[in-house]
Amino acid sequence: MSKIEKNSRRVRKLFQTLLVLTPLLVIYFWLTVDTPYDYLTTTGMVQTSFDIKGWTDAPLTLSTRFIAMAVSLLLCSIIMYALKILVKLFKNYENNNIFTLENAMSYQKLGYCIFYWVGGGFLYQPIITLILTFNNPVGDRMIAISFLGIDFLTVLFGFIVLIISWVMKEAYILADEQNLTI
Repeated sequence: MSKIEKNSRRVRKLFQTLLVLTPLLVIYFWLTVDTPYDYLTTTGMVQTSFDIKGWTDAPLTLSTRFIAMAVSLLLCSIIMYALKILVKLFKNYENNNIFTLENAMSYQKLGYCIFYWVGGGFLYQPIITLILTFNNPVGDRMIAISFLGIDFLTVLFGFIVLIISWVMKEAYILADEQNLTI
């Protein structure tokens, strides 16, 4: 077994594990946040980009937790889609299918996933703040929206991935034409 096959198998298994763990951790987070069972945030293993106690003083109700979980799982589905693509990509690498049109298309899909992630995060912030502050008294409810510098860099990274996918696709087409030339 070559190094590419062996390392691709390891990376594929890592992505498959993350594909399963991602929604489970989101569910665990919303079921346990601000409870005695919240081991991930109290130990510092997970740090959220927002402070729930900063949005509301009231404890989260079960319905608030479920609504927040559903919205978070929608955003999580973008990550899961990207992980699914990465699993497929590294399975191809594992089978020594490296310079293929399918891989170029996988990179293109990953580039689009990056844009979906930024757009989803842009929509997620106001929705989750509204959900978390909904039980606050009238006048203390909020909708927060932001677009940070890291979001701009992520969009830039998405363009780079799309350009790489385009180059790979063109290289595949050129190589295919060359193979057909006698």
